[in-house]
Amino acid sequence: MVADTKIGGTAGNAQAYRTVLDLVHLSSVGNADHERAILQILDRVKTHFKLPRVAVCQIAPDRYSVEYLLDDTGRYSVGDAPELAGSWCQQLVERDQTIMASRVAGNGPDPYPGLAACSPQVYAGARILVDGRLHGTLNVTADEAVGTHFNDDDRNVLETAAALVGHHVSLLRADSRFDLAVRGSSVGLWEWNLEDDAVYWSPRCYELTGLDPAEHTPLVSDFTELQHPDDREAQAEAIRQHLKHGTPYQIEHRIRHRDGHYVWVHSRGQAVWNRAGVPQRMAGSIEDITERKRVEEAWHRSEERHELAVRGTGVGVWDWDVRSGVVYWSEQLKRILAPDMPEPELSIEAFAARIHDEDRERVLGALQRHLAHDGEYRAEYRSCRPDGSFIWVHTRGQAVWDENGEPVRMAGSCHDITERKESEVRMAQQAEELLRTNRELEQYASIASHDLQEPLRKINSFGELLVRDYTDRLDERGRLLVDRMVDGAQRLRQLIQDLLSYSRSSNDDMKIAEVGLADLVARVSSDFELAIAETDATITCENDVVLRGDELLLRQLFHNLLGNSLKYRGDTPPHVRIAATRTDDGAHWHLMVRDNGIGFASRYAERVFDMFKRLHPRDAYPGTGIGLALCQRVVERHGGRIWVESEPGAGSCFHIELPVLPVEAHAATLSGSGTGSDPQTRV
Repeated sequence: MVADTKIGGTAGNAQAYRTVLDLVHLSSVGNADHERAILQILDRVKTHFKLPRVAVCQIAPDRYSVEYLLDDTGRYSVGDAPELAGSWCQQLVERDQTIMASRVAGNGPDPYPGLAACSPQVYAGARILVDGRLHGTLNVTADEAVGTHFNDDDRNVLETAAALVGHHVSLLRADSRFDLAVRGSSVGLWEWNLEDDAVYWSPRCYELTGLDPAEHTPLVSDFTELQHPDDREAQAEAIRQHLKHGTPYQIEHRIRHRDGHYVWVHSRGQAVWNRAGVPQRMAGSIEDITERKRVEEAWHRSEERHELAVRGTGVGVWDWDVRSGVVYWSEQLKRILAPDMPEPELSIEAFAARIHDEDRERVLGALQRHLAHDGEYRAEYRSCRPDGSFIWVHTRGQAVWDENGEPVRMAGSCHDITERKESEVRMAQQAEELLRTNRELEQYASIASHDLQEPLRKINSFGELLVRDYTDRLDERGRLLVDRMVDGAQRLRQLIQDLLSYSRSSNDDMKIAEVGLADLVARVSSDFELAIAETDATITCENDVVLRGDELLLRQLFHNLLGNSLKYRGDTPPHVRIAATRTDDGAHWHLMVRDNGIGFASRYAERVFDMFKRLHPRDAYPGTGIGLALCQRVVERHGGRIWVESEPGAGSCFHIELPVLPVEAHAATLSGSGTGSDPQTRV
């Protein structure tokens, strides 16, 4: 076996040189189809060596696989993967040098001892490196020794071919990576050759336009025809400016999809110019931004709705970047605080300067406390204007703090409350005037009532004298007139006394004390001793609690309520029950005065508390119509409320809520005291 020798049958130096030139030419001249270039290289190598088989094999840890193959014998196929051990490929990898061997007997010592079993008989192989790493081997082989010998020129041809194959494999890998990245990206890529107007689109460009690559060849005119009519001029001008002046090409526009709808895209591009400054080609990308545009449009619509809503309510909005000091004022806020200035100064200092001198410390103090996490920011103050006038405004806001607790931003609202403030002033003045008038009227009523007492007493006394001394001298009509006079004087006297009581319940200073409910009911009941006896009435206080209030007013309250229960009785003896419980929140006593009287329709439940309102004729049930109005006044002066539930023939139940004692009741319900005494106070 001999190697690296030159025998007739191989080409000379000139032929090897031409082969190398051909290989370089095949690899470089306008061939972007790298697999085709590899096969052309293999064919030229096969021609040069005049051997039946040439192959590119990729090396794996324990096997080698056939990637590219030209084989006249048909013995091997692309994809075959024999074991690496014991093969020429293994020797080539392990020796790290080109092998060129031909088994020709009698030609000297074997330069590859131990490889007699290797097949084929004729082998020339060179390593293929891709990106500096071993990829595989380029193999030229023959199954039988045919007198072929190799020299250094052949080695040069083989190593050159291996290097060029490695170059194209590297480019194939790069193309594969690029194609994978393009397919996995939402960005479409395009390229425009300005010399021949050839245009390339990546698959994503076809997806965005809905066009079929098999039916549509991209053209330069697509840059215009596929654009939305409103965007064509701007997009064309952007390309012109980039090609002419190098202005960055970046624009958002719409392109038409095959089904008719438009897709929003963000286009970028970059041209390449020759030394003369003439653009040669331009490449770029388009990215689908339809969803972003939809969100932006929805946000703009929301902002418009917000602005309209804010403008309709008269509320202005502000936003303060605490760190930079930049303040945003909405147009409505400018109209509220600075209508005299078309472009007001937008700063926190300008805001503070407009606050009325008497309000500034209070408002800025509230602001600083809020920024220090101490309470909410809400204030009403006067905002001054250049002409010396001012308006009242209500402002509120909320800060945002960073992870260290430092304020970074604060936003809020402000609206004009001048009209409300002026109304409050007018109402306060009217209330004061009304209070003064009421005091005068009540004082007048008190004085008038006292002044009327004396002539009424005389009328009543003289009437009684007429009845006593002159009854036998008067005819029936005279006696009737005298009776009416005496009755009218007595009713007028009662009315005056009730008015005096009502006036005192409104004006007299209250003397707050602890008042036991059971004791109060017992003392009031004693006032009705005769009526109770005549009607066989029963008044029961079911439990005892301690109330806190004015004893005289509370006694007047129960006097009127018990008097009503005895007056408006039915056919059965009156039975009045008084009970007290705590409300659910524990803040009030809930008192109930329930009777079994004639009752009334529920539609009159509010009317009965009106002054001088009566539900029955005076001749059926005497009274002035002031009693329940007085009850309401007494309860309200104690900070409580009163209401009634009633049905005709089923009696009435008056409910009273009064604030609970600030101290514990001195007695629980008698039924739960455990003393063994009668749990009810009975009169």
